[in-house]
Amino acid sequence: MDGVIVVFHLPQGSSSAQHRKFRRQIYGEDTTSWGGRYKYRRRGILDGIPHVRLYWGAVIVRKEDAGRFIEAVKENGGTAYQRKIALLKEDKKVLATSIR
Repeated sequence: MDGVIVVFHLPQGSSSAQHRKFRRQIYGEDTTSWGGRYKYRRRGILDGIPHVRLYWGAVIVRKEDAGRFIEAVKENGGTAYQRKIALLKEDKKVLATSIR
């Protein structure tokens, strides 16, 4: 299995509101309403793709998922760079899981 590291970001000068919206679209968000009475998850792009999050703006995905993820980043106003990498045993285990 091949792995790809994707580094992504928004253009310089983007507002904090744009960053918040972008972060929700990519990572999703755990949220509550009525003072914590109701809890739910707003799904993001990465909720449907097996990935290893290194830190904000850098994830490792499978080679076959990289194109779909990069396209989603660009659709949301971001820029993405990708590089093929050698996977560790732990990374292979995480990326081998199927997410629906």
